[in-house]
Amino acid sequence: MATLKRLKTITSHTGLARFLAETEDLDEWLARCQVDDIPSPYAYSPTKTILKWGDRKVIYFETKHRRYEVFEVPAGMRRFASDEAATDWHIANSYRRNG
Repeated sequence: MATLKRLKTITSHTGLARFLAETEDLDEWLARCQVDDIPSPYAYSPTKTILKWGDRKVIYFETKHRRYEVFEVPAGMRRFASDEAATDWHIANSYRRNG
């Protein structure tokens, strides 16, 4: 698993809305198992959408109630062109680690 650099911590729903207004969706995803080291009690999806924030590619997680942490996605981290591809990769790699 790659180490992601934390860029920002947001502590309110309003702050998250303001942050999301500054981002745009990219057609890129990460498999959740790539970032398992980031604790997120509310993350159930096998994928994470990568967002563009300024000149950076980022993801965010709600790590505690109303605490959102924004991380930069390293350039060398594997990215997927579809949600389905990221899901398939997550399932295959989660099974290998847990099976």
